[in-house]
Amino acid sequence: MLSAEAAVELLIGHRAWLSRRDLVSEAVEVLDSAPDDVPMAFVDWPAAIGVLEAGRLGCSSSEGQVLRIAASLAAGIPVDLRDTTCGLDRANARRVADALVHAAGHRHTLASMEGVR
Repeated sequence: MLSAEAAVELLIGHRAWLSRRDLVSEAVEVLDSAPDDVPMAFVDWPAAIGVLEAGRLGCSSSEGQVLRIAASLAAGIPVDLRDTTCGLDRANARRVADALVHAAGHRHTLASMEGVR
């Protein structure tokens, strides 16, 4: 569950993907009648990577890298970390690092873990 949370938090923090209609229409299921009337959505991670690799999601290289890392965390989709982290800007590298820390069971960002050994 922590890995799935980390993946979703990575997409939320990145801010680009969840507002894209092409991704949402291809790989996100929205439940209108969720329990307690709380809207819910689910990402079909294999579908997301499938449309990305098919070229149906035009995006920057860092957007593709972030989506691939999130899919790997959430669904175990293999990713080459050397290729998917190379060239990430500081903000995206931090988001990815925070997602990894979260997936490892530490629900704190790296910033809040300074001094933790």
